[in-house]
Amino acid sequence: MSTSENTTPADDAASDDTPAAAAPADDTPAAAAPADDTPEANAPAADAFLDAGRAASAPGVLSAETFALASLLLLAPAATGQRLFELFGRFAFTDVTLETEGHLASVNADLLAYGGLGVLTVLTASLSLFLGRATTRPWACWLSSATVLAGGLFVVLAIVTYVIAAGRI
Repeated sequence: MSTSENTTPADDAASDDTPAAAAPADDTPAAAAPADDTPEANAPAADAFLDAGRAASAPGVLSAETFALASLLLLAPAATGQRLFELFGRFAFTDVTLETEGHLASVNADLLAYGGLGVLTVLTASLSLFLGRATTRPWACWLSSATVLAGGLFVVLAIVTYVIAAGRI
């Protein structure tokens, strides 16, 4: 065809009178399958299904997921350590008194370590929630929310234990 009109390939096929351009009448699999049924054509649809309609987030060191995992790692020593709970139980449920200022200093050091880890946990998890977008994976939001609550609990427990211990000199 040598016309000067702009035509699309579909227009060329429709105007061509050759038998190859006509729709095949037989029901062979090759004739039934459209030309765009290749795996490359279906890949974006499959990826969209797996991503649940979200566009892929930009991976990186400073992503919400990274800070969510970092907050979990900061929470682990306070959650697995027994000293904070032991100190709270000793001062809240017994009438024990501290003998010397040195003993109070060692208790304060323990409470400061647990409270400091709790504060770092809350700050890191809050940063993760702040960096979260619509493309952030749901587990990162859940983990950050849980570590904010647990880290806040450890901070409050350390502060209450410190106040009770300071009054027991």
